[in-house]
Amino acid sequence: MAPSLTSGNLLLFTAAGLFYGMYLVLFCISTYLLVRRRGGPTASDERRKRGSIFTSMLFLSAILLFVVITVHWIATVYRAFIGFVCTPTTLEAELYFSDLATPAAVIQDAFLDVSYVIGDSMIIYRLWVVWTHNRLVLVVPVLTLTAFTGERILRHSSGQGSSLIQVVSSVSTGVVSHSRSAFDDPLLKYTPILTLITNVYCTSFIGWKIWTITRITRLSLPSGGTKLRHFLVIVVESAALYALWAVLFLVAFETKSNLQVVVIQAGPELIGLVNALIMTRVGLGWTSEQVHGTPYPSALVFAASGDSTGR
Repeated sequence: MAPSLTSGNLLLFTAAGLFYGMYLVLFCISTYLLVRRRGGPTASDERRKRGSIFTSMLFLSAILLFVVITVHWIATVYRAFIGFVCTPTTLEAELYFSDLATPAAVIQDAFLDVSYVIGDSMIIYRLWVVWTHNRLVLVVPVLTLTAFTGERILRHSSGQGSSLIQVVSSVSTGVVSHSRSAFDDPLLKYTPILTLITNVYCTSFIGWKIWTITRITRLSLPSGGTKLRHFLVIVVESAALYALWAVLFLVAFETKSNLQVVVIQAGPELIGLVNALIMTRVGLGWTSEQVHGTPYPSALVFAASGDSTGR
């Protein structure tokens, strides 16, 4: 039996809380490790010269993503309490969750939208760093990100009004804030496809670069490349998790199942979790530390200890 909208929001409350809890722990760990490695007593002179970690691009993006995801989670919790505690009947709860024009729902969707844009921008930035600032490799993901945001801006500017919260919500991969049903938005299913293309493309090219570096390292040192392969595993696993999310959403949307509420609205917490996994691996230094005590610099040193977490 297909779940009701109320059941779907209960599942959302559970899943979002689980993902946010894991994300919060990993975010704190990765932030501590990155700050300690960048400015602590074990930091190299070159690393110190590159400037403070607090002014680096990815660090600031990670902080911004954390704030956006936290606000989204608070809005999810607030809607859950209103729907399950403050509505006397199941019918009224169903009507409340189906009304996407309430302030809490609009805020929830707005920060959902922004989290997807930040998440995609961060993986594009990683691709740019790993490929040593090669602009040509960015053409496809930049186009998909542009189409992804432009489509939502066009959709919302065609008669939805001009309030500030709607402008914020226009950068969107989420549900139209003034629709009575998520399925009323015919363009909704295309935004996860664009996001999926961006992530699969960036992950594939990052993985290809790491695999190439690993081969070179193994030719230079018999035991070299192990740490790069570990990093490659976490990148691929993170991409697979994100791809699974997109596929689940498309299936739920096409079958008009209320499970799409769980998948789409738990997306920000999942994005945060995926990014925190990568940042934690970078913070542990598994891509840049010495191989068997030999100061052999990995080609990803700039990405792990400098550019990807720095500039």
